Amino acid sequence: MMGNENSQLNGLEIEEKAVEITDFWSQYQATIKDSCRYFSLKSDGSVSVFKGEAALGPLWAVSTPLEKFSNNLLKYRHPCIVRYISAWQQRSTLHLATEYVQPLSQVLMTQTPLQICIGLNNILRALVFLHNQAGMSHNNICVSAVYITGDGQWKLGGLQYLCSYSELTAAYLKHARIHRYDKAVDPNEDSYMITTKVDQYSFAVLVEDVYRNHKDDDVPHLKEFKRYCRDYLQHDDPAQRPDLSVVLQHNFFNHEFISIYKFLNFLPLKTEDEKSEVFSNILDNLQCYDEETVAKQLGGLLLSRLTMLDQTARKAVIPFILKPKNERTQNGEHTGFFSLSVFKEHVKPRLMQLFGVRDSQIRTLLLTHFSKFVHVFSHEELSQHILPELLLGIKDTDDNLVAATLTCLSELVPILGGDTVIGGKRSKFFTDGRPNSKSASENVHDQKLFSPKSLRDLPCSENIYNHEEIEQQTYEKILTLNERPSPVGGESIEDAATETTINKVESEDDWSDWDNTNRQLTIVNTVETINVDNDEQKHNEQINVLHSLNEPQSVKTTASTTLLQKAALEAKKNILDISELDIKNQKIDYSKKSSDEFDFFADMKPIIEKPTIVPIAQHNMIDDLSSKLNFVPNDNHDEDENEGWGDTWND
Repeated sequence: MMGNENSQLNGLEIEEKAVEITDFWSQYQATIKDSCRYFSLKSDGSVSVFKGEAALGPLWAVSTPLEKFSNNLLKYRHPCIVRYISAWQQRSTLHLATEYVQPLSQVLMTQTPLQICIGLNNILRALVFLHNQAGMSHNNICVSAVYITGDGQWKLGGLQYLCSYSELTAAYLKHARIHRYDKAVDPNEDSYMITTKVDQYSFAVLVEDVYRNHKDDDVPHLKEFKRYCRDYLQHDDPAQRPDLSVVLQHNFFNHEFISIYKFLNFLPLKTEDEKSEVFSNILDNLQCYDEETVAKQLGGLLLSRLTMLDQTARKAVIPFILKPKNERTQNGEHTGFFSLSVFKEHVKPRLMQLFGVRDSQIRTLLLTHFSKFVHVFSHEELSQHILPELLLGIKDTDDNLVAATLTCLSELVPILGGDTVIGGKRSKFFTDGRPNSKSASENVHDQKLFSPKSLRDLPCSENIYNHEEIEQQTYEKILTLNERPSPVGGESIEDAATETTINKVESEDDWSDWDNTNRQLTIVNTVETINVDNDEQKHNEQINVLHSLNEPQSVKTTASTTLLQKAALEAKKNILDISELDIKNQKIDYSKKSSDEFDFFADMKPIIEKPTIVPIAQHNMIDDLSSKLNFVPNDNHDEDENEGWGDTWND
């Protein structure tokens, strides 16, 4: 008895329906939760579980068939033999857990001739290992002893009849014959003195069975290999049957496609020059083969760790494998190798596995090409598998890896949303500062159909006026601004309306005397005439801007223009420093003001009562009680009370 109930895998869930039922066991599919150690293609912890009962017969007196199968899987490890995971006894039933596999008999009809050729090569390699390295004979090579993994690789199973050559006798074969594949048993087996050539005969039968529904020209050298199997591997004299290691040298196992497969399988044994030569031309050589066959048989090898770390493969192979084929290429870019449907079925599961690999070189390579294949994943796959791995990458100490990871996270924001990618609470800190004079649809239309046009052809929120055609009165009305009513009611609304209509727009010819044509003087609503004192002997010339309500509206435009030009010239002559324009520095002599001038602000003078001064006896801090209207600086105040913009006009 092997194992116990405590050896059962944690989190193992076995399906109720059996995949296959044989004379010795029942096979079930199962899943190990929260585990990524035992996966093949699905990366979801899928495994296979075999349940076996005790069997009758002289060969099973010591151990059951499933127990012998389990012991041999545990002892003889090879890439082409079903991988052992665990075994345990539960009551009277033995459980064996292996990697995820399917019986070949259930999927043989879906296999292409090239896939079958590669599969036979794997089985042959496993038999050579058992014969030459282990000194063991399988004794039951047939379709039921072959399994296929999730990625389409053929692996040898059915090791319950395995025995060493020293134990391989005619009596042993006679006892095992009852459960062996009848067609694979040599009819003259009992009469042979040599019993070490049993597997050669059964392998020839396997070749015939798997290629029964295919033509001889489907695979190079298939017809001659079938003849070779009949003439040599099934020879009546067992001594004339060649070793299986010699069969591997046949042309059937050395054509171009299978040579590439062997090269990728034995990549660690190849030199740098051999790697460079093969990887430079490998995609061109694979173009003539079935796309799905290439993806299923070579997809895992093309994305293996050793391949992705090779410098030549990183330039000539990986960029094309990681990009789905797009029929419409832009800017002369190269298209991918696999179509989108094949990419999703065979390459995408590999990528999900690779994102779990903690190798900085592999992760950086995936991040570099992330934008090419991110769209093939579903929202659930991105949020549940890819995003957690990317979030782990931003915590790494490698700055280059972090920078590349952040770039890939930006690719996920439009797909998953910022809340999913960033997490936490978000707030709106930025607003759209574009003018809202046009509707959103118009803005989009302008962006799409932008072309160099004249200003008149472009949409505008304001009306366009022709100065040559519009009448003067209409133009004056457009420039009219409504004046704010007087705060004390000194002016009537009618007077204000009358004043606003006096504004005129001068033509460009009337301003030709100005030195700087870019500087313009605009007459605003409350200004009609400017009285200029022409006394050039004074220190500072005064420009008094007065608005007379009694001025008649019949003043000619030419007279007003002459006054404006003269005032501007005189002001320009007398301004010695730009600081004089500051109202603080202007010196106005109010003695010149004539008695007959109209004072606009006569009725706006505030009445300020004198404050009542209350003397406080024996108090020395009079300065602290300064009135708020007293602008004399107080030296006793703190500096904080004097903070402000400051007077820097003269700096």
